[in-house]
Amino acid sequence: MSSINQHKGQMLKFGMYGFLKNLRFFEPFLILFFLEVGGLNLFQIGILISIREIIIYIVEIPSGVIADMYGKKTQLVMCFVFYIASFVIFFFGGIAPTFWIFVIAMGLFGFGEAFRSGTHKAMIMQFLDVEEIEEPKSEVYGKTRSMSLIGSTIMSLISVVLILWLQGEYHYLFLVAIIPYSIDLLMILTYPKYMNKRKENEFKLKNFLKENWLSLKYVFQKKKVRGFVVDASAFQAGFKSVKDYIQPLVVSASVGFILFSQLDTEENEKVYIGVIYAIIYIISAIATRNAYKLEGKVDKVKTINLAWLLMGGVSLLLGFFTNSIVVIFVAFILMYIILNLRRPIMVQEIGDVTEEGRRASALSIQAQLTSLLLVIFAPLIGLLADYSLQLLFMIVGAVMIAIYSITALTRRNMNQKA
Repeated sequence: MSSINQHKGQMLKFGMYGFLKNLRFFEPFLILFFLEVGGLNLFQIGILISIREIIIYIVEIPSGVIADMYGKKTQLVMCFVFYIASFVIFFFGGIAPTFWIFVIAMGLFGFGEAFRSGTHKAMIMQFLDVEEIEEPKSEVYGKTRSMSLIGSTIMSLISVVLILWLQGEYHYLFLVAIIPYSIDLLMILTYPKYMNKRKENEFKLKNFLKENWLSLKYVFQKKKVRGFVVDASAFQAGFKSVKDYIQPLVVSASVGFILFSQLDTEENEKVYIGVIYAIIYIISAIATRNAYKLEGKVDKVKTINLAWLLMGGVSLLLGFFTNSIVVIFVAFILMYIILNLRRPIMVQEIGDVTEEGRRASALSIQAQLTSLLLVIFAPLIGLLADYSLQLLFMIVGAVMIAIYSITALTRRNMNQKA
């Protein structure tokens, strides 16, 4: 057995991977970019989100199989190539905006997401197994993810400075994001060679399709794996369905609210958004880093389920106070705290109940199910947001509370029968 203190170099790389990956300087202003530069409405933005998720849904399981069969390092290098290509097209889309150029850019971004999700987590778990690290997986994952959120915090603050300096030229933010992503790509190449261990040296369609089928069969036949994968997917989809609407919410709630007199109304709005994102991410980093401390003190399954009730309650609260910049600020902080306390626990649960050779595929299937739910609901959510942001948050909150209630009732009935 060994300790993470004996592997500080690789642990630093794991952390830096997430730190650099989260330097998406455009992220706090993506919806505003589509609205103000692209001239799109929220329904069209929902279509773009749906397109991204369709790509993820189609590619997700094959990407996990590629990682397991042909090497996780190779997989991640491919993912960053897709990301960088996407950023380049988004940049040109800001110069000559059309809906279709955004479709291409979002599609390439979807390929990047599909090739990334689950793979790096599986690499961390593989490292812990090979090196026989004694610390719990949730502790290690929480610490590395906290670095990702610190990256997001710094990104949010720098993005405010950049957007003010660029005088609202959003598309240059995509160009700047290429720099950390290129560094990340090069760093991945320095990971241990065994992380690129492969089952096949050449691509064989028959074996590839067979592995896809076996991965699906494994996840859905194993009751515990299926339960955690479905639960994680649904929760992630619920969170993703509302998180990006903080941008138009802040814009509508901050009309006439001037905190920095030297800046005009639009510049104040951009500062509010950047600062809110920065504070959200730093608090989330603290929550994620310390999530492992809940182990042994709480029932992990009950904690996972309780998160549905808490997230639903916060969403309902937000629905009733969409015109209060203070409530928006507090509500989104609480949402991210709940998500980032729950996520490391869920990743460990999936990792613990899944065979080592199937972990990348299982985590990819979880992300794929999330995408499927977003494919179905993203356009409807966008249409609903165009009609009423208040109604959107109230409906999402009610659904989450209903899921918690049904889950709690089902568990109670099972315990009574037992």
